[in-house]
Amino acid sequence: MVGNSQHVSQSILFLGSGGARFVVARQIRASGGMWMRYGRTQIHVDPGPGALVRALSEIPACVPGELDALILSHKHLDHSNDINIMIEAMTYGGFRKRGALLAPADALRGEGVVLPYAQRFVERIEELKPSSGPYTVGEVEIYTSCAHMHSVQTYGLHFKHQARTVSYLPCGRFFNEMIGDYGAHRPDVLIMNVLRYRDAMDVDHLTLDDATHLIEGVRPKVAVFQHFGTKMLEQDPPKLARKLEDRLGLRVLAARDGMLLDIDTEVAAVAG
Repeated sequence: MVGNSQHVSQSILFLGSGGARFVVARQIRASGGMWMRYGRTQIHVDPGPGALVRALSEIPACVPGELDALILSHKHLDHSNDINIMIEAMTYGGFRKRGALLAPADALRGEGVVLPYAQRFVERIEELKPSSGPYTVGEVEIYTSCAHMHSVQTYGLHFKHQARTVSYLPCGRFFNEMIGDYGAHRPDVLIMNVLRYRDAMDVDHLTLDDATHLIEGVRPKVAVFQHFGTKMLEQDPPKLARKLEDRLGLRVLAARDGMLLDIDTEVAAVAG
């Protein structure tokens, strides 16, 4: 069930469902990333433009000072723009050294996006590497995928809590090895950044056809599309998800801004 109450044991709140430069620049869809709750552990993934405002605008509000970790899948601004202000909010302006920051090395060093002064505010920094883990945050074990084919260091994330696995497949070009890599983690929920409907520009992002191949191969119990570009939005993502659900016999959802996914309820409904 997609709910509105945040009092569930495992949930994902989509603080935005938009991707790509034009959608984000015009905020056709929001770009605040995902706020995950696994029992008492709270993790904010890919805090793009507007993340802090979106988090505080929720009812009830998401409280940055309660976060256990901030995670970047990669450093592009639609995923990382608010990382420094979220670090400040998580650490009470830097006066309480707390929380973890997990990100690829190129987001932290050189032409990184996480400012050095903000890095000093967090209690722990982990540089993500391909096909590695576990990285432990509270009650959650996190594993990375193989390196994605993208213009910067980009890794998928597998969140394991109790008997559930949630996998996040961020931006990148499709290649066949992704199916085995993600399938090996047997995700209950697979969240996929499906930016393009059809690819006429040959860019490093998934199309709907790519996402379909991945779902067919990985076979999650629940698949969720997000991070939509303009062409995907024109095609009506919920309609596309329903068609794919009927075709594959799996639960397929299209994220919307502010959507709360109750993981336990959704997975149990499929199993039942």
